[in-house]
Amino acid sequence: MISNTKKILILLIVLFITSCSSNGSIDKSAVMKTTSTAVGGYFGYQLGDGDLLSTTVGSTLGAIVGSYLIDFINQDDYYFFKEETLRVLEINDNNSSVNSGYWRNPKSGNKGVIKIKGYFGSPECRLIENIYVKGNKSSNSFRTACREKSGQWAMMK
Repeated sequence: MISNTKKILILLIVLFITSCSSNGSIDKSAVMKTTSTAVGGYFGYQLGDGDLLSTTVGSTLGAIVGSYLIDFINQDDYYFFKEETLRVLEINDNNSSVNSGYWRNPKSGNKGVIKIKGYFGSPECRLIENIYVKGNKSSNSFRTACREKSGQWAMMK
């Protein structure tokens, strides 16, 4: 028969794994953070023989590890495209001859080229072309980025 401790550990591992493979209907970040906090608290509880301080420290460490895992999991193709686009837009403000950039997702191997195609509107907006390469196939898409009141660039959906 499986002990209660092992049942809880198995449940936490299942929750942790499923948080990585959600179809979008569940907030992966919340599940990941909750699971990692629970796992950290469980191990703190076990290592400290039920001591409140060790359980709290374990939960805190679990939350910290979970936030790093969330950042890593959320680094999809759009993340790298957006980061490079915002970088190119900032450079373009200071040097108008720089109007393109390159991004690559090391996890998926997908990559793309970003080109600033035009200026328009108020607030100040840019039309961005993304040449997206997945495997041997490429496709073009267009996005818009506008400068917010704070002075930062933001991708529009």
